Amino acid sequence: AMFSFCYMLFFELLLFYKCSGFNDNPTIDPRLYNPGWMKSIPDETPLSAISIPGTHGSLSLYGGPLAKCQVWTLDKQLKVGLRFFDVHAGIWLQTQEDIYIWDSHWILSQHIRFDEALRIIFNFLNVHSSETVLLKVTLHGVFKGKVVTLMKKVIEKNRNKIWTGLSVPNMQQARGKIVLLQSDTFRPGAKNSFSLFFENHRLINAEDKIRKLKPHLCDHHIVLTDIAASRFKSPKWLAQTINKQLYDFVVQHMKSSLNQGCLGVLSMNFPSVDLIKKIIQIKQCDCGKPKSPTSELGKPETDPNSEPESAEHKPHLINPPDTMPAEVPESHPAVLPKIPLQVEQKPKPQWRKPNCHRG
Repeated sequence: AMFSFCYMLFFELLLFYKCSGFNDNPTIDPRLYNPGWMKSIPDETPLSAISIPGTHGSLSLYGGPLAKCQVWTLDKQLKVGLRFFDVHAGIWLQTQEDIYIWDSHWILSQHIRFDEALRIIFNFLNVHSSETVLLKVTLHGVFKGKVVTLMKKVIEKNRNKIWTGLSVPNMQQARGKIVLLQSDTFRPGAKNSFSLFFENHRLINAEDKIRKLKPHLCDHHIVLTDIAASRFKSPKWLAQTINKQLYDFVVQHMKSSLNQGCLGVLSMNFPSVDLIKKIIQIKQCDCGKPKSPTSELGKPETDPNSEPESAEHKPHLINPPDTMPAEVPESHPAVLPKIPLQVEQKPKPQWRKPNCHRG
């Protein structure tokens, strides 16, 4: 009886860890790689309507328990099917000409330069041209202005391989390319906003929130669920707490959701192969007849210094700034703030001016 009990306990623990959504093993069986999963997605599908697995602090592999967010190298993350990457970068000296990858909190070097990370992504896309990679770059340190200048040089050098427009491309426009997403500190790229799926590390009324977010996803707004730890909490501890919830939710979402696939980008710490595979298997958000973005790669994009698009054509998701300076101070939000779940479609009174700063 004792042997049977121990055997069942071992089996249950094995099953739990297999399906927990968490992994801290740096090795991956190559048979589990999924490098070409986007090939089957129709060309007209906007990126915002695809459930995309990604990583937070994607290159934070060093620095101890408070800094380390991932266990797989960038190359392995690409091969296993991850398609969104959150990168933090900066320079230590004004005279430096190379941008270095840091962690998000402690400004610790991750032993890789930004141009080296780009080269890994481009090499992958050269082989797997059906894929696209979403990249969000946050700048740190006191020399952000210099880093912006260096970043723009890198982008110009690879302008045919990087989408920098404010609009969200469809798969045909994005295949084989990096799609930049705006961040607080680096302005070029597609607009994006944060979801509110998790509250205090708990999934709260997720399906109801998905129903309210669906119109925005279908209107070419990228929505990002960024599962990030605070400065003094271990990303690994957070992943062990949250990834199981996310795995169970994705399984249930695939079985019963009336808005299947309307999840947007899921940015995770220490994801498991099983969790990534489940997200990849979700069908695209049903948006009806697709609409094309207003700007395309190879054509002049919307200038970052121009006025935002007219709000009368879109739900009131944000109060955008009157202008978008080329180099934005850290206190000025460069991404769309979190989408309010109670979206009011009523027009605002004419006498009320947009408030650019959230209280």
